Amino acid sequence: MAETRFRIWFGDNPATEDELRGVVEIEVTQEMDAIWEARLEMVLCLDEKGTWLHWPGDTATPFSRVRVEIDIGDGRFAPLIDGPLVSIDASLDSLPGRSIATMVVRDDSAFLNRDEDTEQPFEHRRDSEIAEELFGRFSEIRDTRIEGTDATPETTTRRGTVLQFLRQLAIANDRHAYVLPGDTAGASIGCFLPDPTGAAGLPPLRLIGDGRNLSNARVGEDPDGAERTRAQVLRVDDQGTTTFETSAADLGLMRDLPARPVDLTPRRLLHPGDNVRPDPTAAASGRARRAGYVYKLTSDVIPGCYPAVLVPYQKVRVDAGSTPYSGDYLVTKVVHRITPSLYAQQIEAKTDSVTSMSGAQVAEALAGGLQLSVSVSVGIF
Repeated sequence: MAETRFRIWFGDNPATEDELRGVVEIEVTQEMDAIWEARLEMVLCLDEKGTWLHWPGDTATPFSRVRVEIDIGDGRFAPLIDGPLVSIDASLDSLPGRSIATMVVRDDSAFLNRDEDTEQPFEHRRDSEIAEELFGRFSEIRDTRIEGTDATPETTTRRGTVLQFLRQLAIANDRHAYVLPGDTAGASIGCFLPDPTGAAGLPPLRLIGDGRNLSNARVGEDPDGAERTRAQVLRVDDQGTTTFETSAADLGLMRDLPARPVDLTPRRLLHPGDNVRPDPTAAASGRARRAGYVYKLTSDVIPGCYPAVLVPYQKVRVDAGSTPYSGDYLVTKVVHRITPSLYAQQIEAKTDSVTSMSGAQVAEALAGGLQLSVSVSVGIF
């Protein structure tokens, strides 16, 4: 089995082997529409004079840059998080080997979420153009991935932090506003994108049969989901009304069968707080799409059995045998856990439809049951 390695960068400097040997565990939580966060647990010791050794404050100051990367054995390091150190939590004990300092790191969207303010209206500008300008105000954001929007409101006023405002614009346009780590430290990517329409080229996740790499899979169903969203706006020019109605099935499903039959689909009104644009199409579509994700999957990825690093905002195929749950899912959350001996991933994903039984991929069960033997070697660099 290929060796799994991880790296930590403090600013422009890679962590030394002594610093890496002090790492007990790294947990990186990546979630859609949320600031990503990493917690680096490092062991502390006392010298003969009672002075704490290996205190992380010796190598990192508040809001200094920390970057964590993982190589699962293909020779390429993938960034898990890149951003400022926001706090150091301590768990202290007089007994040897039981004191821990935890470095808390967040992605660079933390810089976008610090200062609340009001800003004069952006007049006659597309929301995607506003997003491009706002991302460009931060030196930590070196590149952007923005899909253009069509609507051009007369005025758009910012109130709150830049990140809060970007997410308001995203909701109004069926988009997500977030920050991804770049290929190099301090060069993050600002994103203003809709849900992906195509697969990310990831290997399939398998629950049973040959190549099994999932365990403890749980699928929950939202009984109030799969709504048909209706929006109505009063036009100022002629005092008429503009009405728009849609559902996830109208927008395009990930699979062949809707989560709910048409006659059982609940009808909902777009919330007034989201229904503020002259054209409600994008906001209603976004609400219908979000509510359409009826099925939520949570599962553990078996260590050493999956040849890719998962991240949110990507689609992946899940094979759960001849069940309606097999098919494409949108990854919404990944928790990466790294120790000196193990790398593990835990995922959450969602889908808006089911697979017909006749079209489901049937996995062959292993004769005599499944025996699992996992051996992982993790190096530090």
